[in-house]
Amino acid sequence: MTSIRNKTLAIIGTTLFGLIIILYLSSQFVIINSYQHLEDDELRKNVLIAKDIIDNDLENIEKQAAEWSAWDETYFFLLGNNTEYADKFLMDDTFINQRISFALFYNSSGNLVYAKCMDLRKEEDIPICAYLKNHFEEENYLLEHNDSQSRKTGYLALEDHTLMLASQPIVLSNGTGEIGGTVVIGRDLDDNEIGLLSSRTRTDLNLKHIPPTIDPQSSDGSVHIQPVNESTILGSIVLNDVYGEPRIELEAEMQRNIYRQAKITAAYLLFTLLIVAAVFGGVVVSLLENNIISRLNSLNSRIEYIGKNKTFSSRLEDNKSNDEIAHISTSINQLLEVLDDSIDEIAKRDETMRAIIQAIPDMMFHIKKDGTIHNYKLSMEECLYESPETTLNITIADVLPANIAKEEIKVIEKALETKQIQTLHYQLPVKGEIRDYQARIVVSGRDEVMSIVTDITEIKQAEDLHRKNILLKEIHHRVKNNLQVISSLLKLQSRIFDDPKVIEAFKESQHRTRSMAIAHEKLYQSHSLEYIDFKNYINSLVTYLANSYGFSDSEIKIDISSEDITLGIDTSIPLGLIINEIVSNALKHAFKERSGEIKIKMYQDKENIYNLSIADNGIGFPEDLDFRNTDSLGLQLVNSLVEQIEGHLELKTNNGTEFDISFKELSYERRDY
Repeated sequence: MTSIRNKTLAIIGTTLFGLIIILYLSSQFVIINSYQHLEDDELRKNVLIAKDIIDNDLENIEKQAAEWSAWDETYFFLLGNNTEYADKFLMDDTFINQRISFALFYNSSGNLVYAKCMDLRKEEDIPICAYLKNHFEEENYLLEHNDSQSRKTGYLALEDHTLMLASQPIVLSNGTGEIGGTVVIGRDLDDNEIGLLSSRTRTDLNLKHIPPTIDPQSSDGSVHIQPVNESTILGSIVLNDVYGEPRIELEAEMQRNIYRQAKITAAYLLFTLLIVAAVFGGVVVSLLENNIISRLNSLNSRIEYIGKNKTFSSRLEDNKSNDEIAHISTSINQLLEVLDDSIDEIAKRDETMRAIIQAIPDMMFHIKKDGTIHNYKLSMEECLYESPETTLNITIADVLPANIAKEEIKVIEKALETKQIQTLHYQLPVKGEIRDYQARIVVSGRDEVMSIVTDITEIKQAEDLHRKNILLKEIHHRVKNNLQVISSLLKLQSRIFDDPKVIEAFKESQHRTRSMAIAHEKLYQSHSLEYIDFKNYINSLVTYLANSYGFSDSEIKIDISSEDITLGIDTSIPLGLIINEIVSNALKHAFKERSGEIKIKMYQDKENIYNLSIADNGIGFPEDLDFRNTDSLGLQLVNSLVEQIEGHLELKTNNGTEFDISFKELSYERRDY
């Protein structure tokens, strides 16, 4: 069990640790991000300064090209009329002072007239660069100018060289005449030049070519910042060449002094937070230990002593302060007073409950969820609460048959689940007699119940007798209120008619009434008073019909084949009326020679479906008559009654007439009065 002290220390430690982590991460985010923004801004500014310096140098080269292109001496030099031009104006000092690496003069036909290249680092002439000459031979864009104001200035990436150059048309100073040619001057941005730029910007610079196969990041003039590692950060900007393509990247590398300062600042902040947390945690723990935890431990020890020794008359003392702990001590003292006063009342109630349980004649079993019997009482002399000192080690299956024990386990589980009383009925043989028992399952604990078992044999017998009396009264009620009324009405009505058809109709109705009366008679004679012996019922009904139509046993042979089937009255009466109609029709219409045979067969198949077949070998059923749709009241009644018992009716006309009916017995709801 974790103590309050440990829980408090864990909570304080976790809280402080969480706060430190949150504050540290927040500071890291704020400080580091702020310093990184400063670092990025510094690098971005250096990159843009370097670009401005290069652009300024490019602008100066353009101005120098403009001066040379507008000299009349340059114009006549291309025409071959000024042979001293190169010695006079294209001296080494001019290239060195203006930091021009090369100058190429082309005539209007695009032919190279003069070229001069300088190694600015060594300050000496060098042969004309083949890569530069070859480029102008393959690409003459820079040599083409449509008018005297044309200017083509920019960067050019050739092999391992990055150049900035200006190309302008050579014209007369007064602006008259045709374009005499083109002058191209520029500077090779070699390692020496890049080193000079780096010293001017105090930043390590580098120029890289972007191959045409690689899509540059962006050529919109924005600076892209990317940290290389913890000590170096890199910034770059994409420059368009003289053809307008983004093929040159200016990179600036800077030491991450600002970022390192941010890390140092964050570390100092973390150290400060740890010191503050340690001091705060120590103060809080000390206050809790002295003012709360030590007093709670003392209070807990006193309560444990009272509980173990059951000295409920003892009281707690805590006079240090008038705070919540003191109030708890006061409340516990009040509880001890109430508990002490309640002990006598509990003892009296236990005696009362013991007396009540002993007075109840029923058997009682204290059963756990798994079916283990914890305690029991079998007679009034025994008390449930006087259990043996050792475990009983018996289960329900030891005292009840397996099927009943299994069912009682289910009832116990349901009682524990619903927290409601459950009832179980079962029978057991006792001294050669089957006895009925009722077990009432009541929840008495978390996983245990009380099973109160009552012998209800006499109650069941009384209920059976009462049910038979009610059923007998119901039969008399039906016979009296239905058959007598119908019989009386038929008798009264038949007296006022002379028409044989009307008299015959009344006779048929009397037969139907008689079929119902026979059913009630068989039911009354039945031992169960609820079901009719249907084989006997068929014999009585068919014999009555044959006699009523004047047929003797020698004229009409009646063959009844039926299993021993019993049916409820709700099924028997409709079925008897069906037999009445079909047999009556056969006796009236099937036998012109007043001789023949009627076969009635009834059985139940494996699927609990009853099958009734009524067949005769008479003249047969009229072919033009639809037995399901006819004006015959008898056939209409047959169809209606088959539907009433939810059965299926089929007609076969091979060698006479045969009606086949299949059905299931209707469920019968008994009405008690």
